[in-house]
Amino acid sequence: MRLKNLLRNSFFSLLSQFALIIIGFFSQRVVVMTMGENLVGMNSVISNIIAILSVSELGIASAIAYYLYEALAVRDEARITSLMNLYRRAYGLFALVITATGLCVMPFVHVFLKENRFPIGYVRLIYCLWLARTVLSYLLSYKRSILIADQKEYIVSIASTVMNLLNYGMMIVILKVWQHYVLALSLNIVIEAIINIWINIYVNKKYSFLKKNRQVPVEKSITRRLLGDVRNVFISRLSSKLLVSTDSLIISGFISVAVVGRYVNYSMIMQSVMNIMLAISDTFQPIIGNMFTEGNKEKDYQVLRQVTFLFFLMAAFCAAGLMSLTTRFVTDFWLSEEYRLSTGIVVLCVINFCLFLMSLPTSMMMLAGGMFEKERNISVLYAAANLATSLLLVKPMGIAGVLLGTSVSYITQIVCRIYFFFRYYLQKNSAEYIGDMVQYGVLITMETIGVFHVVGRIYDGRSFARLILAILACVILPSIVNLLLFMKSWRLRSIVRMVKGFIRL
Repeated sequence: MRLKNLLRNSFFSLLSQFALIIIGFFSQRVVVMTMGENLVGMNSVISNIIAILSVSELGIASAIAYYLYEALAVRDEARITSLMNLYRRAYGLFALVITATGLCVMPFVHVFLKENRFPIGYVRLIYCLWLARTVLSYLLSYKRSILIADQKEYIVSIASTVMNLLNYGMMIVILKVWQHYVLALSLNIVIEAIINIWINIYVNKKYSFLKKNRQVPVEKSITRRLLGDVRNVFISRLSSKLLVSTDSLIISGFISVAVVGRYVNYSMIMQSVMNIMLAISDTFQPIIGNMFTEGNKEKDYQVLRQVTFLFFLMAAFCAAGLMSLTTRFVTDFWLSEEYRLSTGIVVLCVINFCLFLMSLPTSMMMLAGGMFEKERNISVLYAAANLATSLLLVKPMGIAGVLLGTSVSYITQIVCRIYFFFRYYLQKNSAEYIGDMVQYGVLITMETIGVFHVVGRIYDGRSFARLILAILACVILPSIVNLLLFMKSWRLRSIVRMVKGFIRL
């Protein structure tokens, strides 16, 4: 049953991601072509401001979910209800805090939008709609957590897919016919509210005891433990949120909102592939956690090397494809030539993508090893490195300086996680693993350069058939090279053993 749920959740999670990516690109094209890059840039900046304001939630969801796993495993209805009651009260408080802080920030939101062409009143209206959307999501979405904890995440994925299809579809129609972004965003809020209400009704029917025991208090011992867990998780999540949300704010505040509008198109492509990779890593997380319960440090080290090799294989063809095809896709098929960014910017975007992907294995291992406090300390360091470097370089280097700040942050993550995991968990020298990482970095670089030149000969303009051929080259060529290089290596054979272990779960 556990394998069945895992496969079903993974399938629908990936399906949801692919559906979101496809219709998201159509929607983004319509927004850019009908409303212009200034609105795209403004929308990105406002959504990132709201994301930063939402940090009050970070930690409680993950902490409560951990205790829900235990309670659901033994079907302790009283404890499940008390935890969900705590969840409801906490999210109500978060909604109140975000509303208050959001309204305080509203008079100053235009400060983050350099060279903005929209009236301040219009900017504030868009901001208020985004704020309302976020607050409503806190009030209506907390019951999703019990479905996820009960291994029924596929229901949430299906609901999210339907919601995104309706939202993006409605936005495409409204912008095409009336070019009315406020109306489109307002209807998006209504659709999200309806889907969340449907999920609440489903949960109330599926777990009818929740409504009967609405006033059951949470145990004081659990509350005390929760507060400690939340503190560690909160700081880590806050740092991650700042890392992904500050780039657009810095670019908009120091350069212009129009530049953000062009950068967001490239960022959307990179982020779409990142989301797929994250969905894959989420699939592996419980497998790794299961392996770590054995307490065999040498086996844990081999698992780390296996997972890192697997992510290297994925990073190789992803980097080749993103470097070779991103600009061609933006200028020839998706948008137009005026939205092109320089090759240097694309190189930095691809580097950051690879660094992010190669940082996931050690992150997954530290979570499996329970090293939350160490992860918290690392998160503070990389967030500070990102902010300091970006602010220092944005004036002399522009958008490249901001992206270099992100690169410094990811490198800091990788170095610190290797140091802490090897010193405090594995208690062994990390030289061999660092050698693996250097080898992978060199191979990704060489393969990306080689594929870039091959694609340059294959692709000859706006030919869709040539684009498909180029995509196949980006996937097949790095994969063949790596299979030939590692054909006799234990690392490739270990992937086969890992799959067999996955089937036995």
